[in-house]
Amino acid sequence: AMNLDKYKITRLETDELKPEETLADVLSAHSTVETPIGQRVFSAFYIFFLVTILFLIIKAFQLQIIDGKMYVLSADRGSLSNYQLTPLRGIIYDTNGLPMVENVPVFDLIAVHRYLPASQIDLDKIIEELVELNISNREELAKIFRENSDSSSFVLKKDISKEDLIKIENASIDGVYVVANAQRYYPSGLATAHLLGYTTQVSNDDLESDPYYFINDRTGRLGLESFYEKDLRGQHRVFDFLKYTEEAESQPGADLFLNVDFLMQKKLHQSLQAVFASAGVRRGAAVIQNPKTGAVLALSSMPSFDANILENSSDSENAKKIDGILNDSGRALLNRVVSGRYSPGSTIKPLLALAGLKEGIVTPSTIVFADGAIEVRSEVDSSVFYTFRDWKVHGWTDIKKAIADSVDVYFYSLGGGYGNIKKGLGIDKISAYFKGAGADKLTGIDLPGEVNGFVPSKEWKEKTKGESWYVGDTYNISIGQGDLGVTPIWLNTYVGALANGGSLMKPYIVKDVKDKNGVVLKQFSIDILGQLPFDKDTFDVVKQGMRQTILSGTATLLQDVPVPLAAKTGTAQVTGRGLNSLFTVFGPYEDPEIVMTVLVENINQSQGLAIKVANDFLLWYFKEYKK
Repeated sequence: AMNLDKYKITRLETDELKPEETLADVLSAHSTVETPIGQRVFSAFYIFFLVTILFLIIKAFQLQIIDGKMYVLSADRGSLSNYQLTPLRGIIYDTNGLPMVENVPVFDLIAVHRYLPASQIDLDKIIEELVELNISNREELAKIFRENSDSSSFVLKKDISKEDLIKIENASIDGVYVVANAQRYYPSGLATAHLLGYTTQVSNDDLESDPYYFINDRTGRLGLESFYEKDLRGQHRVFDFLKYTEEAESQPGADLFLNVDFLMQKKLHQSLQAVFASAGVRRGAAVIQNPKTGAVLALSSMPSFDANILENSSDSENAKKIDGILNDSGRALLNRVVSGRYSPGSTIKPLLALAGLKEGIVTPSTIVFADGAIEVRSEVDSSVFYTFRDWKVHGWTDIKKAIADSVDVYFYSLGGGYGNIKKGLGIDKISAYFKGAGADKLTGIDLPGEVNGFVPSKEWKEKTKGESWYVGDTYNISIGQGDLGVTPIWLNTYVGALANGGSLMKPYIVKDVKDKNGVVLKQFSIDILGQLPFDKDTFDVVKQGMRQTILSGTATLLQDVPVPLAAKTGTAQVTGRGLNSLFTVFGPYEDPEIVMTVLVENINQSQGLAIKVANDFLLWYFKEYKK
């Protein structure tokens, strides 16, 4: 028999505990058998319970309210019978109601996993059927099926021909369907590429950052297609393969109505293209605005690209063309009007002249003898002299002639002091006036990718270069060289302010956003960014100098334009890249309706290219278009 004594529980005392003693333990000589649970234990339990309940409530709120829409969309994406058709994008119209982009009907070939055979053998048979119908080759189709094995539905081929559509419908292949869709078409793809942009298939980043998108959607890239993506894209259409019908009524995107004139847009591109081709240059830009409102009337950047090629990215014939666009040495996708920063050259001189007159550094009658250069002693080594050259000898020069003939010596003296102008404006005041005109700020134009300009200062040079500011730096800035950098859109905005009497108008391209019923959803109008702080008499002196530029100065080529114009030419030296040509002009002189700025990069020895572009456009505008 088993000896159970050795399995007894050890006790503190030798005598045994009788059962009845547990009923009267208060009288027992033994230690207490039961001990009350402490208050701390109950408190800890209650806190744990409350924290757990609170966590569950918060989590439920997050899942149902905060992330609810996302999970609903995720469920829709995983639906076995529904396919989200990309909605029709809104149309973009010019100021006269002409469509600048169209939605062209296309047919896409879709596979739906729910109705595809489960066995690989049967799936291979479907692939063979598609190969026989010349939809694609076997390897490509097998790859598509393999890579989309986890997708409820996926595209086999976009934009199939009508002949293929009929063959597929007649073949009646299980799990393979044709759905109607739309593709963007740009009637003037090259002329409007940087203004309108293009669309492309959504990326993984798009899908992760915006729950709106589905895997087969397209989104705007560059231009207005990108900037107004949320207005243009519309609401998805749901196609139910069980019923083979659209379950949700189509809700197309909103339409954009622009300030841009389609005819002016095409002509501006043609003018750039013709002059560039004749001189063998590729890179540049031009922009035209109404100086009274800031409305953008036309905008073009070179080199351009045909946006229709990028719309047809699935076409194997376009592969090389797309590669050429993406890897273009001239950076074809760069919109130089808003994303290019350049030395303004002499086009900045009118602003410096306004500042010099206001500060009393010069008067309209102040004259400087410009003999082709100035020579100044080094501020570091008194035995060293530096020469700052002009582009030619001009003789005695007042401020109007200095603007008209672009006299560097006059502006060296005005900016940094020299000869009979003992003390120039100095870099502190120059910097203040340039920044006051917004040269270092964004204009806020409704296009993606705008960069701000840069205005150097003493503090900046000391901090970034570890060098002191010298008078030579001031001389360079005074003629629009050195570290000063601005965008063509800002340059046009500042000259527009000079033309209208001082108001810096915000550039804007879109004037209205409307739904398909014509209801205005958004409306844009005049927005003043700031004021140039000069009086009418000061403006008049500088404008007279710019008028003289056409009559007897550096832009006499434009004398054939049948309205009086005012202008400023500019040439900027770019380290390692040669010269850039710039030109800015407004007219008619007394009541300006357009202001135009042209930039041509790396002109080599071909002087005056920007003037030629402007002349070609303005002759057409005032002789043909206005009539």
